[in-house]
Amino acid sequence: MLVLASATPINDVNPTLSLKSVFPPILPLKTTHTNDPTSSPPRLSNTLINLPRLPGFEMDFTFDQSKRLRPFEVYQTAIQLMYETVQRGWDEKVHMMVAEQIEGYDVIMLFLNHQSPTESDQLQIGHCVAALYRAIAVMTDGVIFCQLRCHLSVFEKQIGALSIAPLKDSLAATVGGGGGGGNFTAMSKSNLTLETDVATTATLRANSGTVRDADDARFSITYHFMGRSITSKEVSMVVLEAMASTAPFKKDAECDELDVVSNTGGSFIIIESLHSSRKRFTYGWATRALRILYQHIIAPAKKWGDVWLEIKYDDVKFGELRMLRATAGTRNGTDARKEE
Repeated sequence: MLVLASATPINDVNPTLSLKSVFPPILPLKTTHTNDPTSSPPRLSNTLINLPRLPGFEMDFTFDQSKRLRPFEVYQTAIQLMYETVQRGWDEKVHMMVAEQIEGYDVIMLFLNHQSPTESDQLQIGHCVAALYRAIAVMTDGVIFCQLRCHLSVFEKQIGALSIAPLKDSLAATVGGGGGGGNFTAMSKSNLTLETDVATTATLRANSGTVRDADDARFSITYHFMGRSITSKEVSMVVLEAMASTAPFKKDAECDELDVVSNTGGSFIIIESLHSSRKRFTYGWATRALRILYQHIIAPAKKWGDVWLEIKYDDVKFGELRMLRATAGTRNGTDARKEE
């Protein structure tokens, strides 16, 4: 199992850490920490993610560092959960519970709606997208890959919770902190087994190749690695951020162009439509390409670096994606195109 980073405790004396984040503004997700047991929780700094305003939305995080998680499993699960979440409408209400767990991984992520259907303030997809992105960014920046409970509130009224926890822990404890169910039969849940037959690992280790979607063989990705390395956490975060950035758009809306810079500024993704007369390139196809890129090309082969994708349907290219390491001259999409 690949581990992207070691989880260094922020506080070895008291393993429980709390911090609050207000949304909006979507200000920084850079965190700082020390091993000094008297130090403050991580400080939030600015992030470049661009999402609609969520008035009065607050996230109150609590970490339990005695229950560690593997970073690679956290990233894989978060990207799958984000993919499933952004397929739904930004304002769509989340009823009961939404959960994600990948077979073989000791981590489960779930959202719980605390409100009755008659309440005016309800947990929505937009809240889930913002909370999941921020939770993973805080984990990454603070190197605190451990059990997390996040209370989600609107104007100080709790509307739901996000839990990221080891699978073996009870759902009632990780989400509610009290009694109650944990009955998976009454929730929207994806128990995913990552496909391994889309391409062999040996093939993926080549610098170029083609992978077909296991769900629709007419949709394919031709990839070209370009030689420059990017850290695994940079790759994971910029893919997560690109997915989150598609959330406000309808999945059948055409995606002319999407430029996303990672929260560290160290990498970026450019996604473009080729305006093909045969197939519209939509945000739905963009998010599917991002998922295949991460789960079926980069992660299995452990090739963390610059890559160019030709996105095809019936072997006809109708979109492109570039993921590039940022340098002094390539901090935005315009400069990146000049380099090609």
